[in-house]
Amino acid sequence: MKKSKLFWSGILVGLLIAAGMLLLIFMGSSVYTLFTGKAIATEGLIDKDVQTKLEMLNSMMDKNFLEYSESLDSTSRTEGMYKGLVSSLGDPYTEYFTEEEFNQELEDDSGVFGGIGVQIAENVETGKYYVEQFVGKHSPAQEAGMQEQDIFYKVDGLEVDGMSLTELVEHCRGELDTTVELVMLRGENEEEVTVRIKRAKIESTSVTGQMEEGKTGYIRIIEFVQNTPDQFQETLDELKAAGMDRMIIDLRSNPGGDVTAVLEVADILMDGGRIVYTKTKSGEEKDYDAEPGGVDMPMVVLVNGFSASAAEILTGALKDHGLAVIMGTQTFGKGIVQGVYPLNDGSAIKITDRKYYTPSGNNIQGVGIEPNIVIEFDSDSYEADGTDNQLNEAKKYIKTMK
Repeated sequence: MKKSKLFWSGILVGLLIAAGMLLLIFMGSSVYTLFTGKAIATEGLIDKDVQTKLEMLNSMMDKNFLEYSESLDSTSRTEGMYKGLVSSLGDPYTEYFTEEEFNQELEDDSGVFGGIGVQIAENVETGKYYVEQFVGKHSPAQEAGMQEQDIFYKVDGLEVDGMSLTELVEHCRGELDTTVELVMLRGENEEEVTVRIKRAKIESTSVTGQMEEGKTGYIRIIEFVQNTPDQFQETLDELKAAGMDRMIIDLRSNPGGDVTAVLEVADILMDGGRIVYTKTKSGEEKDYDAEPGGVDMPMVVLVNGFSASAAEILTGALKDHGLAVIMGTQTFGKGIVQGVYPLNDGSAIKITDRKYYTPSGNNIQGVGIEPNIVIEFDSDSYEADGTDNQLNEAKKYIKTMK
């Protein structure tokens, strides 16, 4: 399989774009005219009127903004302009990253980072952040005495109230072997508990698996990050050793993620053939194919309305090749791919630059993938006693497959 890193495919183009933007910004419209023969005042974004207005707005904010402080420096406002320019495209998937945000994005995509080993969630009713579950085989937070459902109150002396989830995560993550002090609220009485945690290398769990009744194996792919293919192969090997001869793959509520990761997972499952192909704005087409050798056993794939992007690439490939029966409800419908273009100052821009098509030629943008067998999720039963009716139906059906 072609294992080209789609994530990095735009490095060269990104650098050229950055150089061009900097040239225009710092040398003005004459450079633009020299290279294009067009006047920037009529064809470009940065003309004299725009420059004048920006200076006027900047002056008014400096003079009149009530909460003005030295923290509102020119760099933060410049970054805000970049973000505003990109957001003007109206595409929720196209975004500008500052250098700090880009480094965080790379860390998240790798699935490996320095941290305390917890998954943090927000209580939508109270707005408070709490420990949803521990991450990794050896969570430093769990070993330090933190418990699930503990509420974050202070981090290194700073009150968590008023922080965004991203800010809290940034405070918890950091260099390996450094220490963070957290004050947590525990139990109904919200007793204050102080824990000091030494940050360690954390590898997030993106794949889980277990044997079900008979010889049915169950594998859940939570998301697609760089460590997903290795975790998937490891889980697959363990279940095969335990006697698995048929497999349920759960992609429900999988938001997608790294395209290279899903290509590698598809390659593990498929015995050759097209996984997906993409088309750019100019119509350039690129195929991504699996190599010979795959998994020869009955498969059911569970999906729902939150199965998106990379999860839909895998679903579409297995469905179109007739390698799995798709069960559940219509998928999300994200049939576009983003390229990440790093800039030479450490920042980056992620741009929707390709459409992807399933092996049969279907672009599912805004449409999604229709399951072979539609089964609505019974949320009442699940909340009452944990009954997962979709999974139960998959277990029954897969026994009939040959």
